[in-house]
Amino acid sequence: MISKNKFLAILEALRKGKSLYAACCFHHVTTRDFYQLIHKNIELKDDYLLALSDYADQCSDDIRELAASLQSGDIDTSSAKLLIETKKYLAQKACPTPYINPDDTSDTPDTTEIVVKFV
Repeated sequence: MISKNKFLAILEALRKGKSLYAACCFHHVTTRDFYQLIHKNIELKDDYLLALSDYADQCSDDIRELAASLQSGDIDTSSAKLLIETKKYLAQKACPTPYINPDDTSDTPDTTEIVVKFV
């Protein structure tokens, strides 16, 4: 059984960019036990999805910072492109679809697509 403290610590590690495997290993929990726990409790599953969404948002912030660094000349185009594509991949892998709160009754989620063009 996974304690609430361990579960919350795993979620915090996910928000900071750790993989589920790495976060679970650090806290001596198997990914199988983690998935069984969230399968049994929909609220915990929502917490897990929200943590992944938070990480994807963090990647989006990082992309904005990289774009600003590119515009100011602090980073070269090829490096910026590689770093931005990596962040986009990690965000997409963590959260393929934006997390939408099941209690939210609005029809339109607040999502933004970031398009970066390199010249």
